[in-house]
Amino acid sequence: MIKAVIFDLGNTLVNQDNGSAFSYAIELLEELKDKYRLGLICNCMSETSKNTILQIMRDASLPDYFEEIIISSELGYSKPDPRIFNLMLEKLDVKPDEAIMVGNTISTDIFRGNRIGMTTVLNQTDR
Repeated sequence: MIKAVIFDLGNTLVNQDNGSAFSYAIELLEELKDKYRLGLICNCMSETSKNTILQIMRDASLPDYFEEIIISSELGYSKPDPRIFNLMLEKLDVKPDEAIMVGNTISTDIFRGNRIGMTTVLNQTDR
């Protein structure tokens, strides 16, 4: 049984070009928030801080939906490293087969999620 949905941020929920949430993002998160534990994994360059990501999310009206947020620049490793996925699963207290990973990049979001046993959803948004 699925217990958690984990999202990528850039070009999955938020348009990286202008920082706005995609039109479906709020509606989708509203639908999911009371049914599943929600997490966010964001790959960032080393100089991008969690505060910067949280500000982008606030500007897009997104941060209150997520129980856990992991920013790769704080860890020293990023997707597709399995440690970042496993850390999120641990924080949400779910097994890989109880989680869905939603992302826009096959090599970083989808491939590794599948390899560790998660269900994955490739989001290809018109930009």
